Amino acid sequence: MPGDALFPSPAHSPALPPAGRPLSRFLWLASYPKSGNTWMRLALDSLRRGGAAVDINVFGAEEEAISSSRFHFDLAAAIDSGDLLPDEILAARPAVFRVLAGILPDGLCWKVHEACLTETGAGPLFPPDVTRAAIHIVRDPRDVAVSFAAHQGHSIDSVIALMADPEAMLSAGRSGGKRQVSQPLRTWSGHAVSWMDQTLYPVITVRYEEMLADLAAVLRRVIPLLGPEGEACSEAAVAGAVEATRFATLRGQEVQAGFRERPPEAAVFFRQGTSGGWRDGLTARQVARIEADHGPVMERLGYL
Repeated sequence: MPGDALFPSPAHSPALPPAGRPLSRFLWLASYPKSGNTWMRLALDSLRRGGAAVDINVFGAEEEAISSSRFHFDLAAAIDSGDLLPDEILAARPAVFRVLAGILPDGLCWKVHEACLTETGAGPLFPPDVTRAAIHIVRDPRDVAVSFAAHQGHSIDSVIALMADPEAMLSAGRSGGKRQVSQPLRTWSGHAVSWMDQTLYPVITVRYEEMLADLAAVLRRVIPLLGPEGEACSEAAVAGAVEATRFATLRGQEVQAGFRERPPEAAVFFRQGTSGGWRDGLTARQVARIEADHGPVMERLGYL
């Protein structure tokens, strides 16, 4: 990544935007973990290239645009994030995004797992002045629990507890390829509501199950958020993006070449690509706990 022209190394990059350059406006691709974020990123990458084939390990510089990246934080802040406390990092992140908006392309799509925090000690975590819009993906939390547990190598019960913890975080670390700052999740319900109910910028909420049922229709819904690039998207590009990102194709690439985003704890990244697997993966007690924890938001999203 440091050698990529889009993301130059900190030693050769300005700590402040060039004078007079208008700030870019980013597209946040937000989801609770294991809800379809990677699939949507791949589909958008193909769509923006006219429906071209994708390589899960090389799908453009956007794959490195992860909101929690330590590299990007250190690049913009001109300081080693390892020297800061978590609260100090969180308070600095809005300013960091503004610096990055001065040196990175307009319309860049960022992978986001954080809740949409409106107050960090320095304003909204994702500042409106550098935001074009957000695509928010949700998935049935019963399926999330099964998939997230397999992804993390943790028990399902521990993941269910995490999903109900208002202080839940994806922890920071530099070991095992985790080069990210801490990501505040809130509860699964709190995460979903934080994105659905924010009024700072346009947001489209998409259910993972809708992507499974008709990805083409979902892509047509989000195209207007892509700005000038979206205006150039044809029906052929939509059809190509759907074909390029079929689950069997993505899973086949992982089997052949691996996937660099797969954590060492997970046997595979692209597990099943289905909905409703919780019926075989959860006990009746676990289902009852999830529905008790998140019933109102599940009902709001059509999951009950």
